[in-house]
Amino acid sequence: MRRLLMITPYLPYPPVSGGRMRTYNLLKHLKDEFDITLICFGRPEEIALDHTPLGELCAYRVIEREASPGTLQAALLSITSPQAITMKLYGTDAMRTAIRETIAQETPDIIHVESFYMLQNVPDDAPAPVFLSEPAIEYRAWGKHATVARPFYTRPGILLEALKMRWSEPQWWAKADGVGAMSQIDAAIIRRAAPSARVYLAPNGVDVDFFQPSADIQRDTRTAVYMGDYKYFPNSDAVRYFVAEIMPRIQRERPDFHLTLLGKDPPPEIQALHGDSVTVTGLVDDTRPYLQESAVFVCPLRSGSGTRFKLMEALACGCPVVSTSIGAEGLNAVDGQHMLLRDTPSAFADAVIDLLAQPERGAEIGRDGRDWVAANHGWSHSAALIKAAYADLLGQKTEA
Repeated sequence: MRRLLMITPYLPYPPVSGGRMRTYNLLKHLKDEFDITLICFGRPEEIALDHTPLGELCAYRVIEREASPGTLQAALLSITSPQAITMKLYGTDAMRTAIRETIAQETPDIIHVESFYMLQNVPDDAPAPVFLSEPAIEYRAWGKHATVARPFYTRPGILLEALKMRWSEPQWWAKADGVGAMSQIDAAIIRRAAPSARVYLAPNGVDVDFFQPSADIQRDTRTAVYMGDYKYFPNSDAVRYFVAEIMPRIQRERPDFHLTLLGKDPPPEIQALHGDSVTVTGLVDDTRPYLQESAVFVCPLRSGSGTRFKLMEALACGCPVVSTSIGAEGLNAVDGQHMLLRDTPSAFADAVIDLLAQPERGAEIGRDGRDWVAANHGWSHSAALIKAAYADLLGQKTEA
């Protein structure tokens, strides 16, 4: 059995955010064909958790990571260094030592790195092909956020970080033996920015056996749901945008409208929304009942990059989706068939109102969305593409 060394910026268990879900599900689908060792960062509170399910998939080693800097500290780091903050946070001697020791003890056949800023920890003389998976084009995500960030005075600093990543990210793509892109859109961007990069599709997926519609749960025609990791700035911005610009338009037609916000680490300003019209749950053990009961899943993202687990999970549960084009980027969904795509507050609100008023239309879109995501975005399909990329890289290494 071939040896796979996987390196990630987070502990993938419990799988409570997009990147963690991606790694955890890839491990599940790769473990039968690879002897896997995982090296990852983890915060102290994460390291203290029971990781028994992760140990059933791979050997793993967790390197403690310091907390992310506050706003003022981040601003100082940005101003005083030519490096992007993420490069400084995720390039550590402890991580480099752990990777070198592991490579020396058990020479891998392939090295899989999640996110370009983790590649700096891998030695240049690594004995195996390096596959760099890019869950998002970070400079695009930061650049988009710089146009909408609040408070407005944070925008220059965010733009500065985007420019630093625009300079460095393509250089790391060129260094890797292969680069995994989440979509054809991302693949085209990578090829333009780093023409020498060898690019493969390595999309996100969804567990379509776990996320399913429920015939026993009636959809509540008053409700919408959104979910995300609110430490990730596009998610917090999406909620603020929806509540300020879209929700009042909906409530003029539907005063009984109610929004449920699922997900980890809601900041105080989002927690303060909790009330008659908004429920802020925080992290929940199981999102399926919410996705099975709500009349619509809203995705009002205005920034970010990559493909969204949240949309695929909602679709797999048969929940009709209204999203911005940015929110649905890379999925190749057909507007009006698999979901509704709307980019202005009035159009977005009208789409939600129509689905609340026409549950049969919502059910139809939900069924079509479920069938489409199951056929095109299951984890088995995603893992098969990554295995094919590994095989190609191993073949190139052999020929060399």
